[in-house]
Amino acid sequence: MGGKNGFHASARFIHEAGQLKKLPRSGWLSIGIKNPESVADHSWRTALIGFMLARMEGADEKRVLELCLFHDIHEARVGDLSYVSRRYVRKDAESALGEQLEGVASGKEIGSLAREFAAQETREAAIAKDADLLEMIAQARDYVDSGNGYAREWIPGAKKALKTKSGKALAQALEKTDSNEFWLSL
Repeated sequence: MGGKNGFHASARFIHEAGQLKKLPRSGWLSIGIKNPESVADHSWRTALIGFMLARMEGADEKRVLELCLFHDIHEARVGDLSYVSRRYVRKDAESALGEQLEGVASGKEIGSLAREFAAQETREAAIAKDADLLEMIAQARDYVDSGNGYAREWIPGAKKALKTKSGKALAQALEKTDSNEFWLSL
């Protein structure tokens, strides 16, 4: 997409996506985490896990990476609703995506990726969802290791929702491995 308007829409979208760096993952606030990771932090590690999981499962890692990268992009507009909030508030991710991506270079493809992730009908979407859940398990373990015992309560539900064999095995390892082991063993 070229031209002044296409570049303007793309620049606007880049700035809007940057808001995810400022948006805290709201669920952690409910258990007293004072400075939880941002949605952008979560999306980055989800993509890292997604790449690894796709390789483990013999799936299209490029597609999984793309799904992970854009899975929460609509939250720049609708926010990150906590588990409790979702019981009472419905977010219109589809409308947010449509407006957010209007005139953006690759906007149709980005929207398609976000919808594929939400629909959970492809193998790659299932792997990306597992990566999303595994990132939350890793973050919960980090908060447990930092002294917040409530974070441990988030792990069983996430493990139960995993679909892939590799995801289930990785969840076991994440739950059992101290999040500080990488530097404590040096």
